[in-house]
Amino acid sequence: MAVWEAGILAHEVRGEGPAGRRGAASRRRSLAWLLLSAVAAGATGALFGLVKQPNPQDDQIDSFAWTASAAIETARRAEDRAATAEKALADAQTRIRALTDFGAADELADWQEAEKLGVGRFMKDSPALWADERRRVEAAIVRESRRNGLDPLLVSAVIQVESRFDPFAVSGAGACGLMQLMPPTAQWLTGESAMRPAYLFNPVLNIELGTTYLAGLMKDFGGDLNQALIAYNAGPTVAKSVRRGSRAWRRLEGYPKAVLTAYKALLVPPQTVASR
Repeated sequence: MAVWEAGILAHEVRGEGPAGRRGAASRRRSLAWLLLSAVAAGATGALFGLVKQPNPQDDQIDSFAWTASAAIETARRAEDRAATAEKALADAQTRIRALTDFGAADELADWQEAEKLGVGRFMKDSPALWADERRRVEAAIVRESRRNGLDPLLVSAVIQVESRFDPFAVSGAGACGLMQLMPPTAQWLTGESAMRPAYLFNPVLNIELGTTYLAGLMKDFGGDLNQALIAYNAGPTVAKSVRRGSRAWRRLEGYPKAVLTAYKALLVPPQTVASR
């Protein structure tokens, strides 16, 4: 029985062995044929442009080309903006040079006129005004006096009496600078509530505001120099309320007398003073 079974089993196993190998070989041949057909179809499609072979580098090349193009365009626009800015700067510098040259020429002419008039004769007593600063002050006196319809020598006389040409002078009442302006007066003249007292130590600004104020007082008092000077020193309200010949008037008129004395001294030609 065992032998019979073994024989049957042995026969069956022997019979199946070749058939299994033949089936596997057949399947392998079919798979190979399919792969060969696919490769051939792919190659044929690629040859005739029907099938595009995938290339991972294509996307990288396209991305690089786009980035390079964008960078070139950005650089070109940056160059255009830089060229425009450079031209605008050059134009501005040209205008500034022209204005500077024009202003320098005007200031030189004003200073020459000041020297001719003898505006700066009292300045030799001021240790704070030397060289270029002195020239700027002299030119400012002439320029601002002419602009406000005043005699530059009269303005120089006021400065001499007020501060003796000390641009940093401060009175007991708080008046500042060459022409001894009160900060509230300066704020009123400029319309700037932020005007600080320290600004009045700028001699050119101080002269500009002081001459404007004095010219306004001359107009308010109908050209009366004595009353205008009293108003400059004691305030417009006081000048309007004081009566001529009164004790207050006699006390206050000492200021215009001092200014007129300095004014008369400056009216003497510089050549005559030098020859004495």
